[in-house]
Amino acid sequence: MRHKVDFIKLFKHMYPITMMCKVLKVNRSTVYKILNHKISHQAMDQIDLEQRIIDIYNEFEGIYGAPKIQRELLKQDYYTTVKRISKYMKRLGLRSITTKKYKPGKNEKTPDGKENILVQDFSTSRPNQKWSMDITYVWTVYDGWTYLASVMDMHSKIILGYSYQKHMRKEMVLESIQQAVYKTYETRGVLIQSDLGSQYLSYEVEEFLRANGILHSYSRKSIPQDNSPIEAFHSIIKREKLSHIVLKTYEEAKTVIFKYIEGFYNRKRIHGSIDYLTPHEVHYSKREILT
Repeated sequence: MRHKVDFIKLFKHMYPITMMCKVLKVNRSTVYKILNHKISHQAMDQIDLEQRIIDIYNEFEGIYGAPKIQRELLKQDYYTTVKRISKYMKRLGLRSITTKKYKPGKNEKTPDGKENILVQDFSTSRPNQKWSMDITYVWTVYDGWTYLASVMDMHSKIILGYSYQKHMRKEMVLESIQQAVYKTYETRGVLIQSDLGSQYLSYEVEEFLRANGILHSYSRKSIPQDNSPIEAFHSIIKREKLSHIVLKTYEEAKTVIFKYIEGFYNRKRIHGSIDYLTPHEVHYSKREILT
């Protein structure tokens, strides 16, 4: 019967009532009842919410789950519960592409002379108190492994500096830190965390940090949780963007990374840990957010 109803609604302006009754083998009163049926307010509200959910889900390329979709709906002055959004997403076959975070493992000691000052204390009260930096690998079909060095402000989650290169050298690390420093009015007293990679232990990097009054803290060997803020970002960019496309060349990947960081992550992507604001909003606002 449902297919007959759809047929009647679709072709009501194309065929006479008598012909539809004869073809579908229904009486005239049934056809008039279908054509004159009015959608209830409840059904209209359901259709409206479903469309809003689909639009937000597509806008953020499947990244957002129910909590963040709810926040985006609030920006549209539309209030509903996370439970209701989850129910609708399940019915629509929509689910966030993100996965659960990695859980911390056991501790190990830091080598002599390279102190772990941060000791996994990621709490902040304002931007530019604590930074996090690291290098991650990006695979391309024709250029093989390429490398992304990033610097994040732990308070706002903003990526202050990054360098994407074909070779993992100290120069790319230095470039990412220089970008972060140039964007910051005062860097004296900033605590920055990195692993014990040779690039971060180079004389040029250490000297640049000292010259700008930045205190260097080192993660313990084989303990990525000591630097989890930047580890989390590199996980996010891979699972939300890089792992869903085939990156053929270094130049293609460079464009994708630039658009993601500058066009989406810093200015558009909201974070639950910073009250569902964007990194740009938090970093350049006087509002204090404790993490």
